[in-house]
Amino acid sequence: MELTSIEAKRLQMLYQYQILDTLPEQHFDDLTRLVAYICEAPIAAISLIDAKRQWYKSKIGFDSCQEDRGSTFCNHAILQKDVFIIPDALEDPRFATNSFVVGNAQIRFYAGAPLLTPNGLALGTLCILDHRPRHLSAEQVDALGVIAKQVMTQLELRRNIFELKKNVEKRQHTEKELLYHVCHDSLTGMPNRTLLIEHLKEALAQFRQQDQTLFAVLFLDLDRFKIVNDSLGHGIGDKLLIHAALRLKACLRSNDMLARLGGDEFVILLKDIKKLEDAIEIASRIQREISLPFKLDNFEVFTSLSIGIALSTPEYRNPEEILRDADTAMYRAKASGKAQYAVFNPEMYHSAVTLLHLENDLRRTIERQEFQLYYQPIVCLESSSLLGFEALIRWQHPTQGLLSPGEFIPVAEENGWVVPIGYWVISEACRQLGLWHQYYNNNRLTISVNLSSKQFLQPDLAHKIRVALSEHHLSPCHLKLEITETSLIADAEVVSSVIAQLRAFGIEIYMDDFGTGYSSLSYLHQLPVDAFKIDKSFVLGLSPGNENTKLVTTILTLARSFGIKAIAEGIETPQQLDVLLNLNCQYGQGYLFSQPLNREAAEMFLTTLVPHFTLTSLDSFPSQT
Repeated sequence: MELTSIEAKRLQMLYQYQILDTLPEQHFDDLTRLVAYICEAPIAAISLIDAKRQWYKSKIGFDSCQEDRGSTFCNHAILQKDVFIIPDALEDPRFATNSFVVGNAQIRFYAGAPLLTPNGLALGTLCILDHRPRHLSAEQVDALGVIAKQVMTQLELRRNIFELKKNVEKRQHTEKELLYHVCHDSLTGMPNRTLLIEHLKEALAQFRQQDQTLFAVLFLDLDRFKIVNDSLGHGIGDKLLIHAALRLKACLRSNDMLARLGGDEFVILLKDIKKLEDAIEIASRIQREISLPFKLDNFEVFTSLSIGIALSTPEYRNPEEILRDADTAMYRAKASGKAQYAVFNPEMYHSAVTLLHLENDLRRTIERQEFQLYYQPIVCLESSSLLGFEALIRWQHPTQGLLSPGEFIPVAEENGWVVPIGYWVISEACRQLGLWHQYYNNNRLTISVNLSSKQFLQPDLAHKIRVALSEHHLSPCHLKLEITETSLIADAEVVSSVIAQLRAFGIEIYMDDFGTGYSSLSYLHQLPVDAFKIDKSFVLGLSPGNENTKLVTTILTLARSFGIKAIAEGIETPQQLDVLLNLNCQYGQGYLFSQPLNREAAEMFLTTLVPHFTLTSLDSFPSQT
């Protein structure tokens, strides 16, 4: 190995000890005095050889702290494995002209033992010097070597202690970082649920000790966040969360806490408030700030917040309870139209528990055969002839009795169960209609089924409908599918494809609750339907010349211009029927003709009342242009 490589390794090792330019240390000074005493020398030192200098960690008999390396005796001693001795420097040609020999220092004698590391590299020396030529006894030479090893032991010990301290500090730093990551959200840097729970525990403990120390928990959810994520990408979604968190933080006081629970959910802990109105004021301020546009890359993004507020009360025993109630209030705010806040009250909790039980019960309704179909007649208004039935689902709940769709379908929509429920309705409606065709020997009777938007967008919808019709020996013209306006415009491209498949198969599409959604002529043109069902809210208030009559007139005119049918829902009085007849509305349904009937009542209707009606052929409906 070349000398330069050895020197590079030696210097690298020297720097690892981090001993250069350090303050004096007692144990090194003690060893220096000991070697001077044993060797009867006026001068002694522990020297360390740097790249260009010789630096003294400990010294006796002179004042200098360092020297130029090239002129020193130790620069030669570090090249030896054993003690390096110069009995008379004036007689040694290597040092006869050395400034330390011929100058004021008048050094004549030198002995130095190299300070060798475990891998044999010399960091410096333990040396003694004298102003007169002399010799060392064998015992003194041995002592110099032994004490040099003791110096090296102290250096090793010092380095190990330093390394241990550094490792401890590094571990503490790592633990601190881990603790930070355990307690903070990686995206926004805000506290997470873990840290929030700890602060909530402290707030609850303080509240129990001092009842006047109120605090509030605000549960926040970004409205329409999924739309931003799906349409603009997760990168923009993440930036929205980061910028929203910064705005939220700016709205709070220094002692308040903002935490991100995950997704688009945040929680604020408002500490030491005086009254509920303080929390409401902050919630309103937050909503104003969040409503301002976010400029993210090349996009301008708008969002809002739904906020649930729970105020500290003596009834709260743990953080999870108050978080639960704030969350419950937030969902109430979101249900109220988003961009709202709601303050928790016990009624909300009871509603949430009832909803949870309903969700649990809903899981097994199909296998327990608790669903039932009710059938409401659809008639030709002018002739009172029967066209068919609309199938309406009911749930015969084991403890709550008969539940209408409005009491459980929203829950099924949110949890995805509406799709299998919808397929059950289609299958059961087709099964029942097939039986009626056989029993009454008349295949002109039709049935209408409501579809949720989620089910309408299922890729296997057309296939499953074909299977249900085939299994019960029905023609596609016997089944009508009703869907709301909002479902039709949810995804125009996909909806258009589904409608095309169904209409090509021969199934008609009815637009349910027409006039209550987002009616648009462009959508009607792109997504043609076969019938409008005029919402009962317009029909109930019908009287000659009023606003509802004008609206219904407009809808009927629109239907005729598109060449499609119109069916009025919710007809309850002869007066409403007269107005609809005067407006040339052909078809309708409502309590004036019959309320929804269970299977037995529907069969009674067909057996006893239909002779007063006429089963109207589908051919009497005008076709769509």
